[in-house]
Amino acid sequence: MDRTLLMAAMLVMAVPGFGALAATDGPGSPAYGRESAVDLCGDCHLVSPDQSPDGMRPGPNLMQRVRAPEITELALRSYLRSSHPVMPNIMLTQEQADDIIAYLMTFKESPN
Repeated sequence: MDRTLLMAAMLVMAVPGFGALAATDGPGSPAYGRESAVDLCGDCHLVSPDQSPDGMRPGPNLMQRVRAPEITELALRSYLRSSHPVMPNIMLTQEQADDIIAYLMTFKESPN
């Protein structure tokens, strides 16, 4: 690996909070996924630590829900491609789905 690229990668990972948003195994950008999740899902779900848990959201807290062992990248992908009677029928692009999944997967091993 090029030394400059290696140093840049180490610097990025050293920035507090960025490491969690940078580390995923699959496609997608956790940073863009965060923006999309807040914009598209945040009215009904808690999807960001910055949101107020005011109890007014009808859907589950996705940051907590994704920590369940059965919630995998594949399970999230399947869920996002299926229609659900209690949810609006949001049509995500492949890139949006990849980004949202990459973001949600950052909570998989998060302590909070």
